[in-house]
Amino acid sequence: MYQRLCVQIFPELISDQAKILAAVSGGPDSVALGHILWRYAREQRPRGLTVAFSHVHHGIRRESDAEALLVQKMAADLGVPCFVHHFDAKEYARLSGQSFQAAAREWRYSRWQEDCRREGYTLLATAHHLGDQAETILYRLLRGSGTAGLAGIYPHKNNIIRPLLDISKEEILEYCRQEGLAYALDRSNLEPLYDRNRIRLELLPELAQKYNPQIEAVLGRTATVLRWDEEYLGIKTEEAWEKYYQVGPAEEVCLDRAAFQEPAAILSRLLRRAAAAVTKEPRGIAFGFVEKIMASKKQTGWSQDLPGLRVEILSREIRFSKMKKKGAELPGPELNYAVPLRLGEWVRVASSEITVGLFPGAGIGGQPGVQDLRETEDLWTVFDARELAESGHSLVCRSRAESDKMWFRTVGHKALKKVFQEARVPAAARKKLPLIAVSDEVLWIPGVRRSDRFAARADGLKVVCVVKKQA
Repeated sequence: MYQRLCVQIFPELISDQAKILAAVSGGPDSVALGHILWRYAREQRPRGLTVAFSHVHHGIRRESDAEALLVQKMAADLGVPCFVHHFDAKEYARLSGQSFQAAAREWRYSRWQEDCRREGYTLLATAHHLGDQAETILYRLLRGSGTAGLAGIYPHKNNIIRPLLDISKEEILEYCRQEGLAYALDRSNLEPLYDRNRIRLELLPELAQKYNPQIEAVLGRTATVLRWDEEYLGIKTEEAWEKYYQVGPAEEVCLDRAAFQEPAAILSRLLRRAAAAVTKEPRGIAFGFVEKIMASKKQTGWSQDLPGLRVEILSREIRFSKMKKKGAELPGPELNYAVPLRLGEWVRVASSEITVGLFPGAGIGGQPGVQDLRETEDLWTVFDARELAESGHSLVCRSRAESDKMWFRTVGHKALKKVFQEARVPAAARKKLPLIAVSDEVLWIPGVRRSDRFAARADGLKVVCVVKKQA
C-alpha cells in the first residue's frame, strides 16, 4: 500500500514545498494517514515537505480525552506540530439548527481551514478511504443524485487532498499492525443509528455477500469514471455559459434562447447554474423543476414560479428573476444607511426610530450621557475600548449588506443570514434592523445577538454602545 501511494498517488496530489495539515481523529484511518504523510515527508526531504496534525475534541464521548492524548503523543513521538480544538458539538448543532453529524462536520472543517490559514499550510489531508467512497455513492444513489453526486468524493478539491481514497480499510488496518501504531475505536460507528452507518454496516456487507465480493472496488471505479465525465461536462458547461449568458438587471439572470439547442446534459446544467445565481442556493433547482423548463419546448410566453424564483421564456431569452413575496414590504433607499458613531455623542439614524450613542465607562447607570436610559425599552452592550482602538476600526450603525458576517469564539465566522435564521428573525424584518459594525463584520444586532469580537474584559477600559427608541 505505502509504495503504491508513493509511486501513483503522492506525486499527483503533493507538490514540492507543500505544507500539509493532516486531520487526525485518533481512529485507525487518520492515524495511518498521519504516519504515512510523516514518513513520506521524511523520505522525500529534497522536496521540502512539512507535516502537522490537527485534532478536534467533540466533547461528547468519554473516550474523547484519551483520543486527544493519543494524537498528541503520536505527534510528539514523530516530532510534528499538533493543534487541538475543543467544542461542544451538541450545543453547536442546536444553535445552528443542523443535525449533529452535519454540524460537527461543518465545525471540524472550519477549524482545519482556520489552522491552514493561520499557520500557512497549503494542503488539508483527510483520511477518507475506499469504504467511505462506496458508502457515499450508495447514500447519494438512494437520494436520487445525478452524475455530479455519484462521482463521489474527489481525491483533490480546492486545498483538500484524500490520499487514501483508493485504499481499503483492510489495507489501512494492516499498515497500522505492521508499523505498530496505536489507535482508538469510535464505538458509535458500530451503531446503525444514521443512514450512512446502516449503509456501511448492513447494505454494503449484504451486497458483498450476495452480489459482488468486490462491491467497494467496483463502486470506487464507478466514481472515478463518473468523475471523469463530470469534469468534461463541467468544461463544456462553462463554454456554453460564456456563449449564452446575457447581462441583465439586478437580481436577474438571462440565457440566450439558443441554449435550448444544447444536449440535455449541458442544458440542464445551464438551467441549474442560472437558478443558483439568482437564489444563491449552490445546488440550483431540483430535477423536477429542470424537467419542467426543458418540457416547455422553448415556447415564447411560457413562465413558471419555482421556489425562490420565476422563470420566463421570452422572444430572445430565458429569464430567471427573484420572486417577490406577496405582501412583503420592499426596503426603500431610506433603509440603506451607515452612520459613524463618535464617543460621547448621540446620533439620530435617518428615516428610523432610533438614536445611537457611544460613551466611555464600565456600566450604564451614572455614565455620561446615559443617565436617562430606559432599562425596559433601550438596549446596550459594552466593548473593550483598548482593543477597539488598536484595531484601527471605527464603529458605525448601518443597515445590512450582502457580505455581512459575525464571529463567534467556538464557531468562527458565520454569515449574517444564518445568524438571523437561528434567531428566527423574519426575512422581511432583517433589512430594517440596525447593525453595529466595523467594515463587513457585524458586532451587535440590538435585541438579537452579539458577536465575540471586542468583548469587554473585567479589568479593561470599556465603551458603552446604546440604542434608544426615539420618544
